[in-house]
Amino acid sequence: MKPIFEVRHLSAGYDHAVVSDISFAVFPGEVVGILGRNGHGKTTLLRGITGDARRFSGEIFINGQDCTSLAVKQQAAFLSILPQRTQILEGITVQEILKMGCYPRHGFLQVISDQDQIKVMDAAERLGIADLLEQDCSKLSQGQQQMVLLCRMLIQDTPVMLLDEPDGALDYSNKHLLFRILHRLVQEEKKAGVLVLHDPEVALRWCDRLLILNEGVLLRDVNVSLAGEQLQEVLQILYPDIQVRKNPFHKGFLCYLQE
Repeated sequence: MKPIFEVRHLSAGYDHAVVSDISFAVFPGEVVGILGRNGHGKTTLLRGITGDARRFSGEIFINGQDCTSLAVKQQAAFLSILPQRTQILEGITVQEILKMGCYPRHGFLQVISDQDQIKVMDAAERLGIADLLEQDCSKLSQGQQQMVLLCRMLIQDTPVMLLDEPDGALDYSNKHLLFRILHRLVQEEKKAGVLVLHDPEVALRWCDRLLILNEGVLLRDVNVSLAGEQLQEVLQILYPDIQVRKNPFHKGFLCYLQE
């Protein structure tokens, strides 16, 4: 099977490289989590992929096509991103935000089709935000805004989806709703999902593979289907006192720090 998404020897940062020589591939139907301590380059890696951080070297391929130098509008047909924080202007309704997911196909000045309008409504129903469509998005809670922006990603319908700490502002139920929908979407539609996460327990439950990032360097690329003892050894690179046990109630693992 060929990868849907490849990062080759990417070094990126700002006035200097924060992440160095990062290479990985994501195959159709995979959700890959990026784990690392604060300040070790996770967000910069995503920004290097999208071009929002300076690329010093490296290439980005989606479905075998070199997307390294695409213009923003061209890139939006292949790649969507849910950033850690988004400034939403006052007065823009939720429905208007969602319709922006159609713009890569039609442009900003064109009226979206009836088919796209149906897609907007279906996605809003799927994420439980249909009753918010006429509300000012800037007045919603941060967690509600996050669900709106995820919904826009679904409507944008790109082969690669990048999410930077998507659960940061969500309550427990919405956190797992988000990951459940995302995981199902990626699997069923053979997309590639790449998530920056902080919680190893969440990562072990919802990701197929983990990229362990430390001091801007990719140390390990591991399959979550490994035995708990092996995963514990890998995670101890980041969290020396972590203990990992198989969760007896559902897919995934329990994580705790040994005192």
